[in-house]
Amino acid sequence: MVISNYMFEIITNLAKRLHMKHKTVGIIFNESKSKAKEYSIAITKWLSAKNIKVKQISAHLTKNPNIDFIISLGGDGTMLRASRIASGFAIPIMGVNLGTLGFLTDTDTNEVYESLEGVFKNGIHCQERIMLDIEFQSNRKIIKTTALNDCVIRSVYDGRLASIDSFINGNFLCNYKGDGIVISTPTGSTAYSLAISGPIVYPTLSIFIINPISPHTLTHRPMIVSSENILEFASSENSKKHDLVVSIDGQENYTLKKNQKVKIKLHPKPAKFIKTHKNCYFETLKTKLNWGV
Repeated sequence: MVISNYMFEIITNLAKRLHMKHKTVGIIFNESKSKAKEYSIAITKWLSAKNIKVKQISAHLTKNPNIDFIISLGGDGTMLRASRIASGFAIPIMGVNLGTLGFLTDTDTNEVYESLEGVFKNGIHCQERIMLDIEFQSNRKIIKTTALNDCVIRSVYDGRLASIDSFINGNFLCNYKGDGIVISTPTGSTAYSLAISGPIVYPTLSIFIINPISPHTLTHRPMIVSSENILEFASSENSKKHDLVVSIDGQENYTLKKNQKVKIKLHPKPAKFIKTHKNCYFETLKTKLNWGV
């Protein structure tokens, strides 16, 4: 039997509606903001009225919560946290901006319900962003984590020169002397890396940016390499005063002792951002960075 395009569309839309009835949505919000908590309660009630289950997502999530997507209520910091939480499970994230810049979020509070209706009606459409897969030893513990924006390596002591050896696929690249280095994803290219004159990179590309912070050698410039490479970094000095700090998305900080390396590679599962608008990335740049103003 041949199904017409019209009938096919009806069947597809019906399947979507039936599927959405069994949706389970997670919510993560910035608990330090009363506004975020209020919106969390309001959105939970709205979803529950539509027979959609809601789970509060903890920052200490270790097991698959079996949810269809996460609503992130806050600013870019909440989106970064949500991305790391969801990184092991490839859960899509819908960002609702309650902060100031909201570069990573796609929806504002005045359109959150309309955006959710669009997701329930039309299904989940995502844009994938690569993440860093980071491993190192800190205080006798093996740390395995991820970063959406960047991994920053600098001296434990503010103002002290950091001397960092860098390797690509086991081959020595160079020694960076300065305030440190930023290893960034394309998503993070508009964060710390941009502040230290790094390039703006289209967010869906699969590359790493290695950007020195205030290098003492003028020829040390930002470098872009394929995400197929494995990067390693370590202090080139062998005394306690040259210990390093490893900062993950500016939210998690660890001490790196002498003779220990930070290993960075491509995380196998990308972050998935739910797109509720048709605005292109360049419109976001102009709006959020005030280009042409």
